[in-house]
Amino acid sequence: MQQRNIIDAILSIISKHSLSIGTSNNTSNRLHSMGEPLEDFIKDAFAGTIGVNKNDKLKPYNETFSYGGGANNPPDAILNKGDAIEVKKVESIGDIQLNSSYPKAKLYNDDSRISTACKKCENGTWTVKDIIYAIGCVKKGTNNLSSLALVYGDLYCADKDCYEGIFNKVKDSINKADLPLEDTNELGHINSVDPLGITYFRARSMWGIRHPFKVFDYIYQYDSRRKSGFEMMAIIPKSKFEGFVNKNLLEEEAKVNNNLFITDCQVKDPNNTVQLIDVKFITYKI
Repeated sequence: MQQRNIIDAILSIISKHSLSIGTSNNTSNRLHSMGEPLEDFIKDAFAGTIGVNKNDKLKPYNETFSYGGGANNPPDAILNKGDAIEVKKVESIGDIQLNSSYPKAKLYNDDSRISTACKKCENGTWTVKDIIYAIGCVKKGTNNLSSLALVYGDLYCADKDCYEGIFNKVKDSINKADLPLEDTNELGHINSVDPLGITYFRARSMWGIRHPFKVFDYIYQYDSRRKSGFEMMAIIPKSKFEGFVNKNLLEEEAKVNNNLFITDCQVKDPNNTVQLIDVKFITYKI
């Protein structure tokens, strides 16, 4: 099976008349179950299994992904010998909660916040991967995907030094305090807060980021007045797009599909906003 990529996902979504993402069977973890159906939908888009029976997805998933994700650590999936995927579900085009993981321009194997299984996928031969943020809006009270933004992390987020610098400054200030601290990946873990020594205090980082529709509003205007339908935006570095062996399939689809557009444009470099990056900008609206 040919290595799959973001082009496959876009074509899969375009080919489907129904954008219902279903519901979750996970009732034990409410927060995880809220995003689980969207994660499954995005994985199906990459694997070409939207609408396929669950048992019939095993082989395509095995061929498509080298890592299937976990409940508590990013990313949500890794394409075999390809990009990482991080899925976020929102109910409106507002800020996105990333919780304890700061925004990622790339996924690094030495990141302490990813799981051992993730580090060891592909026989542990990878050191850094491009990451795709898939931000889907499922309006409250529905199971229908109303919008989707697919954006590469290095177009959306600054380099890790930016975020780690802030985290380490706060952590260092806590470490300098005269407190009974314990080693932790969090900002701080303070033991024996009370006289009995039975209470502890955790200081955690809680990261958030603006929705891509707002970040890239200088090249695309999201139609917030739409009551129904679906719109998708994808932003891919031009150099990355040109390397996809199946890019011609999307280009040919754009010639016959009046709802699909591919344009060349430039976006701001997240590390230096006066510098511009050449991208392929893809939109689809029905």
